[in-house]
Amino acid sequence: MSGLNPSSEARDPIPVLGIAATPLVAESDAVLDELVFDAVSNALREAGIRKHELGLSVTASLDIYDGRSISSGLTNAASGGYLAQSYRIEGDAGQAIIAAAQTIAAGDADLALAVGVYNPEVSGPDRRQFLQQISNLGFEPHFDRPVGLTAETMFGLHAGYVVDSGILTEEQLAEISAASITRGAGRSRAARTSPVSTADVLSSAPVNGVLRELMLPAECTGAIAVVLGSLARARRARHPRAVLTGWGQATGDTTADGQWLEDPAVAARRAGQEAYRRAGLTEPGEQIQAVELTSATPALLAPTLGALGLSKADAEVSPSGGAASAYPGVANGALRLLEAVSWLEENGGRAVSHSTDLLTGPVAETATVLVLEEV
Repeated sequence: MSGLNPSSEARDPIPVLGIAATPLVAESDAVLDELVFDAVSNALREAGIRKHELGLSVTASLDIYDGRSISSGLTNAASGGYLAQSYRIEGDAGQAIIAAAQTIAAGDADLALAVGVYNPEVSGPDRRQFLQQISNLGFEPHFDRPVGLTAETMFGLHAGYVVDSGILTEEQLAEISAASITRGAGRSRAARTSPVSTADVLSSAPVNGVLRELMLPAECTGAIAVVLGSLARARRARHPRAVLTGWGQATGDTTADGQWLEDPAVAARRAGQEAYRRAGLTEPGEQIQAVELTSATPALLAPTLGALGLSKADAEVSPSGGAASAYPGVANGALRLLEAVSWLEENGGRAVSHSTDLLTGPVAETATVLVLEEV
């Protein structure tokens, strides 16, 4: 493509007009609406758009993380939703971005905003236990009870299966994690800011089975906002960042059929197929130059790449370090999009961002895949 003339094969190209993120830190002193206002106001300013011009605002957050019921009532005004069309998705920001894009593609709005915010009302030392308790509550009323399943347990079981099957060794898992962390360590949005070695990963605290602390996502907090617009409206924008040409979303199955163990990226595969179809891509391995992945453990890297048709491609994989470098909870989908857009602005071509919620690990996960082209 050239300028705002996306590939003719794309069904509903949606320009990305602005993106902004608050600092991603281990624990933020700001309250939710302050984080949302900071990200949204900067994204709108970058796009050259005023709040009242928005046709829709979609917020990604969870009440149980935010520590209050109907927490979107606190953030609605800050997200541009006061006296306007708005709603909240209790899931990953990738889902909010897709909802905003669908609204524009349907002709129901010329401008839409998606924002994800994550700052749990539990201090750092107790946060991991808090998140795993929430994860367990996600399993027991719906899938399996009462055996204490959590996301970390399922990730550990899958990683152990990969090692026991001879697919990878513990050392190879550590090498993958060390490479990802080191690759992202020098970047401004990294939560893990120092390079690490394979030995550092292996000597980090045990989590579950073969998994170590440095093999898990780098938990951080913050808010990230994305402004999308129609092609006609984008031609009046200050500086469009990229064009969203395809998107897909899919959900995996529960524990019963064993997909989470033997085919853990099935949701990513279905989401990717839909995204590629919308973008008009027939050979993603040859047509995509970079991919920003949400690989929750190193054991999931190869399955996810394979599911997206990129295992044998020359595409650069998670140039930012991916989730091993920074993982802002439900705002992750917006961060992966931001990192993909940043890569496009430096290198050009076409990139993919992939995100998934980690509430119940690889079980019943909802994956989103976005295809982006340079401007």
